[in-house]
Amino acid sequence: MNKKINFIFFFIYLSFFLSKAANSYIICNTFNTYNEGKFLPLPKKPTGLGIRFGFGPALGIYRVNTHHAKSPTQKMSALFSLKKEVLCDRNYKFFFLFGVEYFVHGLNFKSYYFKPDSLQLYDKTFSYNYSLVIHELGLPLQVKYSFKRENNTLFSPYLMVGYHLRYLLLANVNVSQNGTSVKKEAVDLQFKNPLFYNKLNSFVSLSLGFQKNNINKGASNFFAEVQYRYGLSPYLFKTNYTASALNINGMHISLQLGLRF
Repeated sequence: MNKKINFIFFFIYLSFFLSKAANSYIICNTFNTYNEGKFLPLPKKPTGLGIRFGFGPALGIYRVNTHHAKSPTQKMSALFSLKKEVLCDRNYKFFFLFGVEYFVHGLNFKSYYFKPDSLQLYDKTFSYNYSLVIHELGLPLQVKYSFKRENNTLFSPYLMVGYHLRYLLLANVNVSQNGTSVKKEAVDLQFKNPLFYNKLNSFVSLSLGFQKNNINKGASNFFAEVQYRYGLSPYLFKTNYTASALNINGMHISLQLGLRF
């Protein structure tokens, strides 16, 4: 079921977001609005390059397979983003955003640790402590609606929805018992329900933000944004020493602070 939902969102992404980007760059800039017998070009963004750089902390909410682990707690998390913003209408309210993100997050939990050639007994003792740090690269594709015109208002709140492709980099794990480390290494984390490839998946997002607009030429301004992210697939953490179905579900709430150029 999750895989079907994932593919549905992916094809919505193909049909809507890419067409939105094409409209922004080709149709809107070439033909745009027909008024009184003339084609009017889409007005350029008032000032600035339309570049947004953001960073900030994130709150992780994790669930684990309770048959194979327990007591998940979040670790320190951070999100860094660099995006391009494209004006999509003549009222300076709709924008299309795309770019790249780096997301580092993680969790602590208790689970099994099976030594080589040992009997894998699932007795729910969970006597080993796991510390897992996850690294992701993301491709955000978002549509923003500003509640006030951005060309003549100094401050404006906005709402943004998005679809984000995500790629898993190597994760870091440290397994310990009674304060003594028994395993520390980089691991290949995967998605339980992958999108074409076991390290590729996606999530959807909803953001509320507030920004200062580029009214004065050459000025760089700021934004603050709260974002909710829901992943469309659990993580699958499987090695020769872990439980056989150590699945991890995660959703996140991030606070982004940044600059607009």
